[in-house]
Amino acid sequence: MAGLWVTTIGFVICLGIVGGTLVYFLRGALNSEDSTRIDQISETSISRGDSSPTDG
Repeated sequence: MAGLWVTTIGFVICLGIVGGTLVYFLRGALNSEDSTRIDQISETSISRGDSSPTDG
């Protein structure tokens, strides 16, 4: 029974390492600043609740 617990805990640790590595490299590859550079929304449209900056 103890062997099953050790196997389960080891598997969860391995999943955490793989998931952490995946997230680390995805955050490096996907530049989050591109969203503000490509789709610029002014501060006034955010405060009014508008979803698009070209409403008029």
